[in-house]
Amino acid sequence: MRRLMAFVIVLWFISGAMAQSSPLTTSVTWRVRVESWNFFDPGIAGVDESYIFAASLLRAGISGKVGKSQDWRLELSQVAFSGLPENSIAPAPAGDLGLGATYYRWNRGRDGSVFLKQAYWQWRGKTFTFRLGRFEFSEGTERMPKDTILVWLRRNRIQERLIGPFGFAHVQRSFDGLLLSRDSKDGNFTLTLFRPTRGAFDLKGNDQLSDVTVLYASWTSSFDPQNDWRLFALHYRDKRDVVKTSNTANIIGDVKVTTLGGHYLRTWQSGEGKFDTVVWGAWQFGDWGWLDHKGHAYSFELGYQWTKTKWQPWLRIGYFLGSGDSDSSDDEHETFFQVLPTPRIYARTPIYNLMNNRDLFMQLMLKPTKNLSLRLDWHKLWLSKRQDLWYAGGGAFNNATFGYIGRPSGGSNRLMDLIDLSVDYSPNPNMTWTLYLAKLMGKEVVRSSFPANSNGFFAFLEFNRRW
Repeated sequence: MRRLMAFVIVLWFISGAMAQSSPLTTSVTWRVRVESWNFFDPGIAGVDESYIFAASLLRAGISGKVGKSQDWRLELSQVAFSGLPENSIAPAPAGDLGLGATYYRWNRGRDGSVFLKQAYWQWRGKTFTFRLGRFEFSEGTERMPKDTILVWLRRNRIQERLIGPFGFAHVQRSFDGLLLSRDSKDGNFTLTLFRPTRGAFDLKGNDQLSDVTVLYASWTSSFDPQNDWRLFALHYRDKRDVVKTSNTANIIGDVKVTTLGGHYLRTWQSGEGKFDTVVWGAWQFGDWGWLDHKGHAYSFELGYQWTKTKWQPWLRIGYFLGSGDSDSSDDEHETFFQVLPTPRIYARTPIYNLMNNRDLFMQLMLKPTKNLSLRLDWHKLWLSKRQDLWYAGGGAFNNATFGYIGRPSGGSNRLMDLIDLSVDYSPNPNMTWTLYLAKLMGKEVVRSSFPANSNGFFAFLEFNRRW
């Protein structure tokens, strides 16, 4: 009843605004992706680790303004699948053999749906914004810097580490709640309270996860145009009656985790280009069912872009650590919790995430023409603690599962090496083609669950169009 009343209130605001609106603005985006998976092989008869499937995501919305201070938006999403694999779910510990298997697991005979993606009313003052309804939110996007290198770092190395719309997944997610934001010459303060929707891998994207609540606040500022920093606090509460993934078996009860953290970015001119640095960190405390939760994570990165050289090569190196748990028999849970992220930004082949993870990586980006971009990534991956699990997933997406899976380590911490190539071509500002190729070289952890073949390959071709 409370959800119905809240929805009625938002629609009342929107309907009132529509009646007084200036001419409406429409927007349509269409994404089509064909994915090819050659997953690790568990060596189980009748299970297919190789398959190809296609998916379409169509989003259509209308928006309007009322005077100078109010605006509103309504948006629908339509998702369709073709060729999802029916025989790519293996018994534990192998589980789903790629994301196609995960989509099939949670939708079975269904291959499409239409649902409400966004429906919000917003009031804007000179320095203050208030939003109410269903909307998308990405932590780390507050008060974006003006420097182009800092903008790229924000979008690709900071935002959505902990909260995001899970944009790579075909169903994605939204948030039902409210958002307050205040800008001043010193910085931006943002406060948001919301509950996530179903989605990500589940086609029933219209429903709200009413037992999951998130409160987030941040202060974002800069000392000068060449740096950028943020402090944030985040509280997550999950009352769903599902087993909470952990190296301790059958954990039930509420998850209540508070995260405190921040980031610092800086660029500076040197020679024929610019250096950049990224520092990000988070510290957590709370309850994981009946266990005390304590976790942490941090990332250090350094890069240099030859801005005056042909193709503008940009070389970056970095190291990330997300804590793991070293004792499954004690009363503490020490695995870093990634909350509700968009995991693919930091795991471009999303079969791992930032939980119990150590990642030494190198990136090379090239810009042959203004319409063509190349990116080459190399990752050397370990588990932080061999007593913990190999985690994957992006957080709550329905009421039947916690949203994260964990495979056993096999008593080792060496996970895999990964090398990938991304090619993005934009013939015009409203159209993009993306080709992605990834080679997965599994090590001891992967071999313990996939003894027949611990090497894999993932590729996709994606088309994006905007009107």
